Amino acid sequence: MSYAGTQVAQIAAISNNRCIGKGNDLPWHIPNDLKHFKALTTAETDAYVDSGVKGIVIMGRKTFESMNCKPLPKRVNFIITTQLDYADTHNLTDYKDVYVAHNLDDALTQAASIAHGLKFDTIWVIGGEQVFKQAMMFTDRIELTVVDTEIENGNAFYPEISDEFKKVANSEVQHDDKSGLAFEFMTYMAKEA
Repeated sequence: MSYAGTQVAQIAAISNNRCIGKGNDLPWHIPNDLKHFKALTTAETDAYVDSGVKGIVIMGRKTFESMNCKPLPKRVNFIITTQLDYADTHNLTDYKDVYVAHNLDDALTQAASIAHGLKFDTIWVIGGEQVFKQAMMFTDRIELTVVDTEIENGNAFYPEISDEFKKVANSEVQHDDKSGLAFEFMTYMAKEA
């Protein structure tokens, strides 16, 4: 699949009932999952040393707002919204590594162009529900943290993974002492056509 020769990967933490969000926030706080997310989304080599950028992420407006409207450091951030004045109203015009796009295709096109320039292999799609669904047709890889819990009254869910993907790896089950939750990391790859 890919997009303009660049791998598109999705990364999400989901419950057993596929919940990814409740009240525009993560339904849990698992430090090792956050470290895993940071490690994967900043894994690119610093081909373009001066930039300090180590990854490219695409997210929807609600996901961005769930992070207190703060761009992720060391990553080029793409925010998808239909609000035409979003960059101005959220003081994003001063950031050199933040782009506002008005649809997924525009975000992917610009992200792929930047990825080529920086010699990056991967564009990361980090949420939320609608962005994950729309990006699935371009997705080569899915990195999931599956948290062993059921979330009641969740309001954002990860899409079902079709049989066009194959699970290729999963970690040992880990336990988060503070929350008491068990979780594991899983990797899915798109099957060759």
